[in-house]
Amino acid sequence: IKRADALVIVLDMSASMLAADIQPSRVQRARQKVLDLLDARKEGVTGLVVFAGDAHVVTPLTDDTRTIANLMPALSPAMMPLPGANAGSAIEMAAELLITAGAQGGQILLMTDGLPGFDADAVKAALENSGATLSILAIGTPSGAPIPLPNGGFLKDDAGEIVIPALDRAAISAIAAEVNAAYEEITLDEADIEALTQRDLLV
Repeated sequence: IKRADALVIVLDMSASMLAADIQPSRVQRARQKVLDLLDARKEGVTGLVVFAGDAHVVTPLTDDTRTIANLMPALSPAMMPLPGANAGSAIEMAAELLITAGAQGGQILLMTDGLPGFDADAVKAALENSGATLSILAIGTPSGAPIPLPNGGFLKDDAGEIVIPALDRAAISAIAAEVNAAYEEITLDEADIEALTQRDLLV
């Protein structure tokens, strides 16, 4: 397997990631998946960006994967200052991290449960500028599940209906095709990471 030198993981921290259609919840499964991925990476540098309404660098590119692993339990949608799901800005930020580190041709792995308002042109430009390749790991199920609130109950929309975010596979895979990204859906086992890895993408 060709070793990818640089990988930036872009992790969705929007409120819908609290949905429990994937046990124990989308966000907890995503965090575990990041830990599995860090375990699998024997060399190279890894960075982490999280996003909801805006994007934040958690760790710039580092070869110390323990730093990222140690931060994983603290990451949750509750810590994000702006609601929303702006994956595009997070990918642009990840591309900037690769450029800053001189890691042209690195990898960006987007772990998300939805891509509303996605600006494909801006993302394509960021990928071209950085020479990065993008992979998308979708998290969630088409049936979805309610979003639990910290104080009990579930998130409701303006009409008082419980919001049930479903995974729109067709929409995400269409965007993946548009930006030339590999697309996989999260699995209980390592099949998702292995499928991306087999394309020389991640490890």
